[in-house]
Amino acid sequence: MYLPVFSKDLKNYKDKKVCLIGKVIDIQEEKKVIRLKLLDTFGFFDVVLFDVYNIKLFDTLLILGSVSEYNNNFSVIARYLSILNGDDEILWRKFFIKKIKKNKKKNNKENKMEEKDIVENNNLEEKDIKKEIYEEELPEEVKLRKQILEFIRDNDKGDGVSLKDIKDFFDISEEKLSNIIMDLLSSGEIYESSPEKYKVI
Repeated sequence: MYLPVFSKDLKNYKDKKVCLIGKVIDIQEEKKVIRLKLLDTFGFFDVVLFDVYNIKLFDTLLILGSVSEYNNNFSVIARYLSILNGDDEILWRKFFIKKIKKNKKKNNKENKMEEKDIVENNNLEEKDIKKEIYEEELPEEVKLRKQILEFIRDNDKGDGVSLKDIKDFFDISEEKLSNIIMDLLSSGEIYESSPEKYKVI
């Protein structure tokens, strides 16, 4: 599960999977790595990419990845990313803040329960508490988006890949596929070469 966090909290999530939203303020391209500096509500954070994306300055990105530390600097090694535009950005930010609030409430409840258990069970052995792992839709959506982009790239024989071929291969609802295709079009990662045929830029 990718935990939604802000840049100020990265040091608390070393080697954990996190989700962040930020605006690109610097891009540095090296041989096989792209380093981004993003700005969120609480400051800056660095992102390392190993895949090539069509990212421009001031794009807003949704990043899923794991936190790593080098020379006491924390950065996110991106596994998935999505470029957010207009209404998408507002929706994702609302979703993001809602998840952070939910996690804080959950952590507060757990802390209160732990304090209560300590008071009640001073002389008893501590019991193991199993936590349920909730599957989030977010990673699946981003993963599916990336798979569709790769499918278009890999199956383009020159004139693009048809919407029907994509739908037949992924076996997902037409509405879901349409939303992902519109997102890829609006983020500039693909274009419509002819009616309902798509090519990667």
